[in-house]
Amino acid sequence: MIRAFLLLTFIFSSNIFAADILKLKTDPPSATVSIRDIKSDKDQRIGVTPYESDIDKLTNSYAPSGMFVMTIEKEGYETQSLILGNILKSSMQLNLILKPKVNFLEFKKIDKSINVLFESQRLIRAQQYDDAINLLKRAEVDQEYISVIPELIASAYYLKRDMPASLTWYEKAFRVNPENKDAFMMKSYLRKSLGLTNEN
Repeated sequence: MIRAFLLLTFIFSSNIFAADILKLKTDPPSATVSIRDIKSDKDQRIGVTPYESDIDKLTNSYAPSGMFVMTIEKEGYETQSLILGNILKSSMQLNLILKPKVNFLEFKKIDKSINVLFESQRLIRAQQYDDAINLLKRAEVDQEYISVIPELIASAYYLKRDMPASLTWYEKAFRVNPENKDAFMMKSYLRKSLGLTNEN
C-alpha cells in the first residue's frame, strides 16, 4: 500500500512505450532503489533515482510471483515502499516527494537550549552575571551553531564591564552567524573602544 504522504503521479498507457516501462523519479533525486518479491524478505539494490526499467524484466528477474515491493531510501529521509507488478500490463511513471526524517533528539536539544536562554536572561536581569555565563557556556557545548548563546555570554560580560571578554564572545557569535547584525555592531563598537584597528 502506498503511504498517504507521498505525492504520486501515475501515467498509464499502452501506446507511449513499446514495452511496459516503469519510470521512477524522486524529489530529491539520487535515492537508492531496491526490489524484492512480495513473498520474499530479501531486498536487492537495482539502482538510484531517476530510475527506469522494463516491468516484465523486473518481475522475471526479481519477482517470480509477478508482484514486487520496491523500496526507495535516501539518507535523511523517510524510507518509502511501493507494491507494484506486471498485473496492470501498462507503463507507469511515479513521482515521489520524499519526506525528511524528523530528528526528535535534535528537537529535544533545541527545546532544552531555549529553556536555558530564558533562564539565562532571567539571571542577567537579576544581575547574576556569572551564573548566567556558566549556564550559557554549558549550553554552548551542545548547541555550538546557535549564535544567540555566545551573544548572550558577550552581553553578560559587557554588563560586568569585562570588555575584552565581551568582544571575544561577540566575535564568536558573529563567526557562528555572519548575519547576526547585533553581534557585528557590538564587536565593531568594542574593537573601536579598545583601540583595536584591525581584525587580527
